[in-house]
Amino acid sequence: MPTSLFQYEMLPTTWFYMSSLLILAVFFRFNRLFSIRNLDVIFLLSTTPGLVYIAMGSALQGYLWLYVIGAALFFRLAFDVFLRRRPMLAPNLNFAGLVFSCVASSAFMIPNLFLNRGDACESPRAWRLEQILSAAEDADPEIGDVTLQPGYRPFLRATQEANRFFAPSQTSWRRAATSAHMRKRDFQDVEFFGVTIRVNHTSRDSKRPAANAMRWASGASEEYSYDVNLNGDSPDAGQALDAFPESLNGVRAAPSIPSAPLAPTTPEESASASPSSSEVVADAFPGKSFADDPVERVDSIESASFRWLPLSRGGLALVLTVVVLQLGVVFTIVMIGGAHFGSIQTGFAAALLYLLLPYINQFSARLDHIAPALAILLAVLYYRRPVISGIAMGIASSLVFYPFFLMPLWLGYYWRKGAARFALGASGSVLTMAALLLILIEPSDSYADALACFFGRNSLFLSEAQGLWEYLPRFYRIPIISLFGVFCFGYALWIPRKNLAALISCTAALMLATQFWMGRQGGIYMAWYLPLVVLTVFRPNLADRTAVTTVFDLPNASNT
Repeated sequence: MPTSLFQYEMLPTTWFYMSSLLILAVFFRFNRLFSIRNLDVIFLLSTTPGLVYIAMGSALQGYLWLYVIGAALFFRLAFDVFLRRRPMLAPNLNFAGLVFSCVASSAFMIPNLFLNRGDACESPRAWRLEQILSAAEDADPEIGDVTLQPGYRPFLRATQEANRFFAPSQTSWRRAATSAHMRKRDFQDVEFFGVTIRVNHTSRDSKRPAANAMRWASGASEEYSYDVNLNGDSPDAGQALDAFPESLNGVRAAPSIPSAPLAPTTPEESASASPSSSEVVADAFPGKSFADDPVERVDSIESASFRWLPLSRGGLALVLTVVVLQLGVVFTIVMIGGAHFGSIQTGFAAALLYLLLPYINQFSARLDHIAPALAILLAVLYYRRPVISGIAMGIASSLVFYPFFLMPLWLGYYWRKGAARFALGASGSVLTMAALLLILIEPSDSYADALACFFGRNSLFLSEAQGLWEYLPRFYRIPIISLFGVFCFGYALWIPRKNLAALISCTAALMLATQFWMGRQGGIYMAWYLPLVVLTVFRPNLADRTAVTTVFDLPNASNT
């Protein structure tokens, strides 16, 4: 953040520790250790190490962690329908403290979106995981190709452009690489962005360095090596340093946060620091001259690399859109607590728990995470009006496809009252989005191909995997998809007297279950189910909130 905030910087691991302590202090029931509330809090906190693994370059370990914790959380949500007794467990904070904490957490999230964006970020260590993954997608066309993703193609393209706006540019990655190399004293074994670079060895090429960066970072045997001398006494040293970022496709594909640069502490160490090539610095900073001393060069780079960049009108509109969506999610959670749980304090408690989760800090600007989550929450908020609920669910399904699998569950809930109205609202919104696709797609796109992606063609048959299925045989997805289908349609028939509690927990369970067979970053789309999980944690006994007793009747024509 800018210097007016004294160079405030919150690393992913630091935020994990701080938010975990805050969540335990506010929501953990110390006088009832063996309670469902404490188990839920532990489950929510246990998802964060997987994100930290991915941010630090151990992608395989991170996705495996998310899958294991996700499986345990899925069974917890499936078991929630059997929990009839729900004792009222208030948080360890009064109502005024909850409101203040929600406002303060939102106040820190909004400046983070404005200031920690791309090249405006002061330090590469503060890059969020969403920024790192977006840079990797932008570097490799096969990973970031929206035509290979299921969902609404204009929305996916808008999401891609938004990700590029918040992600660091190639120049920033090269600056970070230059700074790290010039401050590193021992050049025999250099770790940068999860990639091992060894000098005085023969280089080995890779067909897809951008996609394979995660493999190197997660412990694979491949590595980059350079047969050069970086101590400055070889005329090829500068050329090697120039070639380094380009040989890794701008190093933008690396999925981990670099370690802090090592600053020389003695004059001898300063003298032994390797000078960078003038071409790299000149390319990163056109028209700027630097001193010959390598340390001064590094200081000049670090002081000029991450500075405040003014926002354009388009950038300001994008940031404000993300802010409105995030605040909309928080506001909807509060409204559900007040309208359906009978306590506005419960709504603020659920919203505070959601805001404190480290996931929100690391994925605060992804449109494909936030927009579907808000639409699903609006469907829950207006569940007593099936038409509005169906419209919201249809929009969520149209944007990212996977909420389509919620339709059987929701139709089963409204079966005795309101099913036709819900189907009318959902089908109307889906058909409207399909019609708008004719206008919104790019001229180079085929409408038939875009419509097939709209209905999930690229979800079952993967042309390119990203995430855990990049490492595992893809035919293992077949039994997982089959089991998911059993749960999906079984929820429509199971629990004949469905209430609002079952609707919320089962919706969260299905959105969580989609993560196990998603071909693209399955496991990190937590915004689709985390708000519903938080509502499940705080929900009271809602056995009487069935469709027959709560759904509004159609207006009587004779009374109008």
